[in-house]
Amino acid sequence: MYYYSPFRTTYKGSEQRTAPVCAFCDADVMKTKLIRYPDGNSVENEHYQWVINSFPKFEGHTMVVPKRHVLNLGEESADEVVAREELVVLASRALRDLYPGSGIEVFIQTGEGSEGSVKHLHWHVVPSLPDDHLRGFDKLGHFFTIKPDEEKVIVFPVPIRLAQEGLLEALQAVL
Repeated sequence: MYYYSPFRTTYKGSEQRTAPVCAFCDADVMKTKLIRYPDGNSVENEHYQWVINSFPKFEGHTMVVPKRHVLNLGEESADEVVAREELVVLASRALRDLYPGSGIEVFIQTGEGSEGSVKHLHWHVVPSLPDDHLRGFDKLGHFFTIKPDEEKVIVFPVPIRLAQEGLLEALQAVL
């Protein structure tokens, strides 16, 4: 089983890795991703902002992103850690409201050997849907092997229902 994300066919991950300006530091790019309250204000605090993933790998794919360009774990100030946790909690509550009966998975991909495509520390906050058979690393796409003598088994695609503008609108409605 895997999620089918037609949006990823236009994703230029390798370009993101070598771009002169980090996508998460580009105000024009981030403006299109910001999750907003019903009054139109963005969900953010002094140090972090909550955004959708425009190229989702799975249903309800959101991220909590530092406003400051942070590359590695351990580079956040104590105030930034508290600010991040506030948004992770708010994001978790909103996603559970949008996807009733869901749990929440929070994870990061950081460092040279990770699957992270943007070199800017960020936390993925996603629902763990009741009927979702993908959990943990399976959700990250680690259902493949790097060993040549092992098989790669994919069962069937699960379409992503809410993404991009649809996810932005749905989250705004539950906030």
